[in-house]
Amino acid sequence: MSERTVKSLTAKLEKRQRRLDYWTAFLTSKTFPPVIFGTKEMFLRRCKGLITKQEWNDCRNNRIYSRGDKSKGGNPNLRVVFKDGVSFLEISTLEKTVKNRAVKVLIPIYLPEKISKKTGNVNGIPYRKMFMDSLERGEAYQVELIKRDDEYYAHITFEELEAKVSYTGHVNMIGIDTNPDGFALTKIDTFGNYRGHTYLKQHELTFCRSNRRTNLCGELVAQAVDYALVRQCGVAAEDLKFKDDRDVSSKLARVSSPFVYRALLMMLERSCLRNGVEFVKVKPQYTSKIGLYKYCHQYGLDVHNGAALVIARRSYEFKETVPKLLEEILVPKKKLIAFKKMNEWSKWSEITRQITKLFKKRKEVNTPGLWLVRRKELLGIA
Repeated sequence: MSERTVKSLTAKLEKRQRRLDYWTAFLTSKTFPPVIFGTKEMFLRRCKGLITKQEWNDCRNNRIYSRGDKSKGGNPNLRVVFKDGVSFLEISTLEKTVKNRAVKVLIPIYLPEKISKKTGNVNGIPYRKMFMDSLERGEAYQVELIKRDDEYYAHITFEELEAKVSYTGHVNMIGIDTNPDGFALTKIDTFGNYRGHTYLKQHELTFCRSNRRTNLCGELVAQAVDYALVRQCGVAAEDLKFKDDRDVSSKLARVSSPFVYRALLMMLERSCLRNGVEFVKVKPQYTSKIGLYKYCHQYGLDVHNGAALVIARRSYEFKETVPKLLEEILVPKKKLIAFKKMNEWSKWSEITRQITKLFKKRKEVNTPGLWLVRRKELLGIA
């Protein structure tokens, strides 16, 4: 290990230790960490005299929130109403009438809607119509008023109705493997047989800005769902658990940030529900390894589409047995009895370990591309 690496890891460990000590002190003393309304950054700017007292007060009092209540017309204090086709926000003030009712103030509110200049149709999801339908049903909705740059914005949250599931895995299923630069899609039939694949790539996801990345994720998800709708298939994806696993080099953290996976999978699930496509979550263990060692050479797939094939098969609850060729060549005879008693994932873990050993003997690294090239040579069947 180089001196630079040791220095970097030592600094990272010290940083983690300082953070642990900081939070442990609150647990020991049974106290709470300080909270600053208006953000710590603006507080420090106020201390340095970089902002005025009025600007500081605006930061501390720049929003109001009202939760929804179905029994009180959707929202008791901040209610959206329509009069003569115009939308208003009805605000309940602290002033009272003679009958001890809150005085209402009507403020015009704009509910955005993107109308195409060419076709006249709504571009994207018709949120305005969906919200108006929710109002007609009397559903609850929450409203948050935010003051920003001397302008007021209203964030409205309401429940969206799920579309009836029309496209299921009763005919075919599409497995989707999520990657930092796109989706790998592989289609199978109900018997688990391969029926086709494609790869939807967006290379900008690994380096573009957050707003641009969010937009690209939406475009990528729309392509994947359209692919399923045209073929009338259900969709299967990995049920990934996102942890704080970005404690790696800055370059690798940028490429493999959990945000990309989280955003893609959340958007994919939401889009499937909106379009009536069945969405199945499966366990992600060893999907890439099984696809690589069992299916890639058989169907001419890369490692990502091989993993997508395993994901689709797993949604039908097919078992992935180790091929006899790999078992006979890779598993030592003295371990064969114990190997047969292992569960499915333990077997594939052992196969992966044995293949890594073969690469180490050749002083090479076990990579998917190299395995596909050297497979017959490594197994002695060339």
